[in-house]
Amino acid sequence: MDAAKRYFRSPAAVIGLILLLLVIAMAVSAGFLYPRDPLALAGRPLVWPFSNPRFLLGTDNSGRDIAAQIFYGARISLLIGGVATMIAILIGILVGAFAGYYGGWVDNVLMRITEAFQTLPNFVLLLVLVAVFGSTLTTVTIAVGVVSWPAPHG
Repeated sequence: MDAAKRYFRSPAAVIGLILLLLVIAMAVSAGFLYPRDPLALAGRPLVWPFSNPRFLLGTDNSGRDIAAQIFYGARISLLIGGVATMIAILIGILVGAFAGYYGGWVDNVLMRITEAFQTLPNFVLLLVLVAVFGSTLTTVTIAVGVVSWPAPHG
């Protein structure tokens, strides 16, 4: 209970929770609000936002509904974020467990690897991994998880 009180006293935490719930609501309601394929041609290209009630946020260069793409994109964003977080947690637990259990030189080697990951810019390492292994959804998700496991101290 005390943790919940402290959590809700933080404006940043509350705003983050509201945004997360909004994205989850968008992802869940995407199929209901936009039952057709979001990448199918739907209307005239480059319709301005709020100028046509059928396309609330307008259309892109190909005539596809921008709002539908955003709602369906929320699903992919949550998938990548959730799976990448699980991968990062798993790597962190394994590295910490091995370092703590074996100690000595194993601990030193694993901590140097951790420091190397902390000093390399995550975005550059992510680009290298995606360039080497391809840009599929699976590869990007795994790459995000691999570069995210050692959170820098600050």
